[in-house]
Amino acid sequence: MDSPSLSLEQLQKVLTDTPTNDALYEILSSYEDEACQQFTAAGEIRNATVLTPFYSSFLFSHLLIDEIQEARALTQRIPTTLIQNDPVVQRSIAVLRSIYQNKYSETYGLLRTQPWPEPVNIIVQRFDSYYTERSFRNISRIYESIRPKVAAEYLGLESNSELMDILVKKGWEWDADKEVFRPRVPEKHIDIGKYRQPLDQISRIVNLASVQGG
Repeated sequence: MDSPSLSLEQLQKVLTDTPTNDALYEILSSYEDEACQQFTAAGEIRNATVLTPFYSSFLFSHLLIDEIQEARALTQRIPTTLIQNDPVVQRSIAVLRSIYQNKYSETYGLLRTQPWPEPVNIIVQRFDSYYTERSFRNISRIYESIRPKVAAEYLGLESNSELMDILVKKGWEWDADKEVFRPRVPEKHIDIGKYRQPLDQISRIVNLASVQGG
């Protein structure tokens, strides 16, 4: 049975109803050929109303499965007209760039303070939760101790009493004498993103850890 054609309504349904990140990526991948048919070799866009949310969502679907290099490759296939003129596509690429450069504060700022129209906002919120969760699990494995300010930057949280309350409830210990957290590796899925609406490889976070200190 053929899949429904690409449309704004179908895209919203896919983004809302698809339960897993892998499945979401596969479904959106299946629409890329159809999307390509909606712009000419000269870069003229036939239906920007659909192409803008499709390409933005497709890019985020790469990030949800940690395909950073594939996401960068996708930016070479997005119509130049959209990259040059469409603010939603530009913001999506800016998120990719900030993740690749390990700029956590910038990433959270783009996800949470920039306008994301429907239905792109659905996958942006999904990625926000994923990114926060992934960061939490990674720094729990990497750090033996971490300052509140650094933890707050990684997790997109405010460095205040709320941060302490959240992290202690999630198993971290607070060393009052040294004023540092002592992370514990989570044994199961922990949705820290529910406290503050969501990486690349762990090795790149280790590089950050060596710069920022434990």
